[in-house]
Amino acid sequence: MDIHGKCTKKFNRLKSVFEDNFEREDDIGASVCVYYKGKKVVDLWGGLREKHEYLPWEKNTLVPLFSVTKGLSALCFLMLAVRKKLDYNLPVTYYWKDFGKNGKSHITVRELLEHRAGLHIIDKTLSLNDFYIKSPRIYKALVDQKVRWNSNEKQAYGAQAWGIFAAELFQQIQGESLGQFFHREIAKKLKLNLFIGLPKNNKGTVAKVYPISNWDRTMALLPHLWRGNDSEGRTIRSILTGDQETMRAYLNPWAGWKGIEVFNERKLQETELLWCSAMGDARSLAELYNVFLLGGQQKGVKLANKQLIEILSEENPLRYDKVIHKKQGWNLGFQKEEEGIFSPNASSFGHNGMGGSLSFVDPTAKISFAYTCNKLDYRNRPIKTMNLCRAVYDSL
Repeated sequence: MDIHGKCTKKFNRLKSVFEDNFEREDDIGASVCVYYKGKKVVDLWGGLREKHEYLPWEKNTLVPLFSVTKGLSALCFLMLAVRKKLDYNLPVTYYWKDFGKNGKSHITVRELLEHRAGLHIIDKTLSLNDFYIKSPRIYKALVDQKVRWNSNEKQAYGAQAWGIFAAELFQQIQGESLGQFFHREIAKKLKLNLFIGLPKNNKGTVAKVYPISNWDRTMALLPHLWRGNDSEGRTIRSILTGDQETMRAYLNPWAGWKGIEVFNERKLQETELLWCSAMGDARSLAELYNVFLLGGQQKGVKLANKQLIEILSEENPLRYDKVIHKKQGWNLGFQKEEEGIFSPNASSFGHNGMGGSLSFVDPTAKISFAYTCNKLDYRNRPIKTMNLCRAVYDSL
């Protein structure tokens, strides 16, 4: 497998693991980038963006980022806070009056963005087509939604609902969509190959994503079902025993019978779905998160101030999550992972995506990391991604 790009000698271990992922972990195409102490030290890509036509993964190849999108969305809210347009501790109704219906008036912006609002499921059935046509059914579904609890100590990951509520809240505050704001205020000014809603005139190469087959997924999950005391095992058992929290959180809005294959359709890629539709490359993600290591400001773009970076870096009291069935946390919408999964340092924050993609910053180690891929693993924390992360810290 031909690997392209550059890697400093200090991080040769990471390059070896990246190469090995194509042999042992069946990666098809991927990119990885690392900044260390403010400087780019790893920028690698390789494999195929389309395996049947044998099209190579190029330097600027875009790929769907799935829930990495949530981190980019949280970053836009962060910029509103920097500009004094948002106070995380105020109730959502301060900015969006209609939100308060059906027992939601007490929910703060922070609780909503940190998956503690009891709004991880939307009861009204929605489809992706509702978002393609910007149906008024979406707004009504959000306003009419009832909370599932009245305690900010509980937590459940809003796999899809989070992005729908976040999109409307941002629109109410800023008067424009989050994707438009992200493109103008962040990606364009920092010259990043990142999009939340791919422009129709974009001519960049896009990698095709390859989800795991239903048969392979079933075979892979069976050991977790019978003896695995891990997130995958607990999730499967909860679904089979009638707990609908996880299934409903992931299946509304429904993608249709195409399932994950729908992410290869241009219509979805061009639609702003704040829970899943960002497109980008590892280089741009790592460069963006590196701004936090530069004091929160770069090239005239201020992402965060010292106070907000301190909040993001705080160790989070990880709560057992009712949807993903593991301990997890979020600070202002950014993911705070269990120690030793992606980083050994509690100060780290970012967001992973379905199948393996990941981007985060570690203020303690002064690392920003990003990895993107088009072969999707059945786990959200796959071995191939964790091996890359470990190689980064081994290199230090």
